[in-house]
Amino acid sequence: MDKKLSIEKKKEIYNCKQKGESTSSLANRFGVAKSTLKYLIRLIDAHGFDILYKPKNVSYPNALKLASINRILIDSESIKSVAIELGLSSANILSSWVNKYIENGYTLIEKTKGRTSMKIPNNKELTTKELTTKELLEQKDEKILYLEAEVEYLKKLKALAQKK
Repeated sequence: MDKKLSIEKKKEIYNCKQKGESTSSLANRFGVAKSTLKYLIRLIDAHGFDILYKPKNVSYPNALKLASINRILIDSESIKSVAIELGLSSANILSSWVNKYIENGYTLIEKTKGRTSMKIPNNKELTTKELTTKELLEQKDEKILYLEAEVEYLKKLKALAQKK
C-alpha cells in the first residue's frame, strides 16, 4: 500500500466507503490514487483488518511465487485478483514476479540473502604462490642488494653528520 497511509487512515477509508462515500471523493480527500483505494477495499473485504498488520518485508517461497505466476499466465486469472487472494500489499509485487519470470526465460531465480563475499584475492598471496623458486631467489637477491646499498648510504650520512 501507499506509505502515506497509516493503519488508522486505511481503516477510516474502508469505513467511509462502507457508509457509501465514493472512491473518487476518498481519493481526493486522502491524496491517493483511486486504483490504490479500490485495491485496499477489496483486500480488507477478503482478509479483514488483520491484513493491515501484516509485516512489510515478507519473503515468499518460490513454490508460492511459481503457483501464482502459473495462475496468471496459464489460467488467465487477473493479477489483482490473485494478489488479493494471496494478501499482497500491492498488485505490483505480483507484476514484478511475473515480469522477472518472463525476463529470466520462464525460470525463477532465487534471491540471495545477505552480503556477497569478497571475490578479489589478496595480490601478495597470489604472487608468492605463483612464483617459481628461481624467481623467488632473484627477488630476494634484489632485495638484499637494495638493503646493502641503504646501509652504505646511512653509514656515509652518519659520517658526514659526525664531521660537522
